[in-house]
Amino acid sequence: MMDILDALFAPLARFLVARGVLFTDFAERMKSHYVQAARSLTDGKITDSRLSVMTGLQRRDITRLKAIAPHEARPNHLARLVALWLNDPAYTEDGQPRALPKNGPAPSLEALAREVRRDVHARTMLDTLLETGTVALDPEAQIVRLLQHSYQPLAGSEEQIDYLTRNMGDHLRAATENVLGRADPHFERAVHYSGLSAADVAALEAEYREGQMALFEEISRKAAALKKAAPGGHRFRVGGYFYQTDEGQE
Repeated sequence: MMDILDALFAPLARFLVARGVLFTDFAERMKSHYVQAARSLTDGKITDSRLSVMTGLQRRDITRLKAIAPHEARPNHLARLVALWLNDPAYTEDGQPRALPKNGPAPSLEALAREVRRDVHARTMLDTLLETGTVALDPEAQIVRLLQHSYQPLAGSEEQIDYLTRNMGDHLRAATENVLGRADPHFERAVHYSGLSAADVAALEAEYREGQMALFEEISRKAAALKKAAPGGHRFRVGGYFYQTDEGQE
C-alpha cells in the first residue's frame, strides 16, 4: 500500500521542504488527522483503545490529539469580489463586467469592496488586485477595469498556498470517498497520454485551457444566480488541471 502512495508523497514532501516545514512538525500534525479519520470511520462506541489499534498511536497520544480540531478554511474575499463583479447585474452590462469608478456609491469598486469585506479598506483590495494583474486603473479618469475573469494570487503567497490546499483537499476528498465506496460517486476523470511532442502537448493544453475557462465561467454565472434566488446550505468546488513534463526528467 505504501508503494502505491509514493505518487502522493513525493510532491507533498517537495512542497513541505520548500516551505520549510520540518518532518517532526508534519508528523505531529498528521497524528491528529489520523485520530480524526479513525473516529469518522468507527461505527459504534469510540474508545481510546480502539482508536489506538486503528492508528498505531499510543493511548496517551489519543487523549491529547482528540481535542485538536482541523482549522476551518477561510473564504478568499478577493476571489469573491471578482465573482460578484462578473455575475452581479449591478456590476455587469450585457453580460460583461463594467468599468467601475474607483470611489463613490454603487456601482463602484469601493462599493463592491464593501459588499465583500467591511473590515478591509477598498484601497488595500485594489492595490492587491493591481499587483496581481487582475485589474487596471486609469489614473486620470479614476476608472477600474477587470482584466482577468478569476483572481490569481501572486506565486508563493499565502493566498496561493490557501488555494492549493483547498483545491487539492477537495479533490483528494472526492477521490478518497470514491475509493471507499461512496454510493453516488463524485465525478473524477482524467486523460493521459505519453509519447507526444512538446508542440503537440502545448496545443492540447491551449485547447483545454480555453474550454475549461468557458465552462467555469458558465458554471459560475449559474451558481451565482441560483445562490441569489434561493440560498442553501450546500457547497461545491469544481476544478481542473493540466500537467505536462518531459518523461526523461521524471
